Amino acid sequence: MNDDFTPVRPDSEVQKELTEKMLREVSRNDHAAVSFRMWDTLVLMPFSQPEDLFLFMEDDFAMYNTGEKTFTELRTEAQKAAEKKYALKGNVTLEKIYDIFVKLSGVSPSCRDKLIMRECDLVHHFAFPRKTGKLLFDKAKYCHNKVIVVSDSYYPRDVVVKVLCDCGYGEYSSLVIPSENNIPDSAATGFIDLVIKKSGVGAENILHIGGDLINDVEAPIQRGMKALLLQPVLPLMVRSGRLRGFIEEKHLYDIDEKQFMALRCSFALYAAYGFDAPQNKVPKSDFCGDEYMIGFIILGPLCFIKDFEPQSDMQSELIAAMEKNQKIIDGRLDFEKMLYHHFGDFIGKYGGEGCQLALEFLEKHSYIGDREKIIPFLSDKGSKKWGRPESEPKLAPVHTKPVKKNVLQKLADKLFPEGTKVRNMTDDVLTGKKRKK
Repeated sequence: MNDDFTPVRPDSEVQKELTEKMLREVSRNDHAAVSFRMWDTLVLMPFSQPEDLFLFMEDDFAMYNTGEKTFTELRTEAQKAAEKKYALKGNVTLEKIYDIFVKLSGVSPSCRDKLIMRECDLVHHFAFPRKTGKLLFDKAKYCHNKVIVVSDSYYPRDVVVKVLCDCGYGEYSSLVIPSENNIPDSAATGFIDLVIKKSGVGAENILHIGGDLINDVEAPIQRGMKALLLQPVLPLMVRSGRLRGFIEEKHLYDIDEKQFMALRCSFALYAAYGFDAPQNKVPKSDFCGDEYMIGFIILGPLCFIKDFEPQSDMQSELIAAMEKNQKIIDGRLDFEKMLYHHFGDFIGKYGGEGCQLALEFLEKHSYIGDREKIIPFLSDKGSKKWGRPESEPKLAPVHTKPVKKNVLQKLADKLFPEGTKVRNMTDDVLTGKKRKK
């Protein structure tokens, strides 16, 4: 997807300053070549976790299979098996993953080929350029540097080329794919020799840009190259405040399930558009001290909840107050436009489970720096009630892979429906929580 969506919110002063510093570094006349990591640096996906893409293939898979396991379960299992089998001394490819998938699912080879094609089409469809990465890429081209793109994903070259072209990166000098050169996936810095070779210049005249501190900064510098860190958007978003940790604590074991698809994609968009140009946590704020960000991630996701009703009088007053702040409304409107731009109406079919939690967090746990953006629009009574010091929420470490349930938790799933009193008591015992009476 060639991303033609432009958010209303301009970059903050900190973001502008950092972007200018990075552009000046790329413009230095001692660079003859600039290499870029493709994924997360030049190209983004609108998902919190890679497995979210697989939900778009469930209907396709249902035409070929009547088994109990979903496509997402089987596809994830096949990838883990392929990584265990091939990654250490070889390469994991999409073909190898689907070879294992066929054994697990029992689908025919022709179905396998159709599913591979469908997955590649979806990757091509959903990929979009990271604005800061595009600025740095264009600056490198403008300065007449050789531009080398490094892609270490398991997708084949033709898919990578189509994604790069559609995202506006078609004018690169070379495309380096380590797996094509028999460099095993475990050799995370094996791309460096390839970049030096493709550049045709000495290592001291190459600038590398990527998002991993060890592999994209320290390793190139040790080889004599220069390096620039452009951090991935998702970790930046997580570190910017306590909201994601608060939600993870609420749904540690089921956040990866399909009913939370809307919530996960909301955070992916929040990361992609709020942290494209890196910014870190602002003291006494969970939303970078920005009203737009509040509207985006608190009011925006509420659109997934049909006939949403606030859970308290305070929530009703907070919503009314936020709707009087134009910057907060700009954030909500941008969220709705971005959502449709990337997903159309698809995500809505999963419902809005958990999408009210950001509002609950704002009501009960928000820092004073964020409250000050809303308090002027509250009634005197609301200001006094909500102006009290915040309570510290329980936070869980944000995980990038599903948290495995133990045997007892799996048994509880079967015996007691979620949300029942007995189930809540069981969860408290298993997790060691004390529920308020």
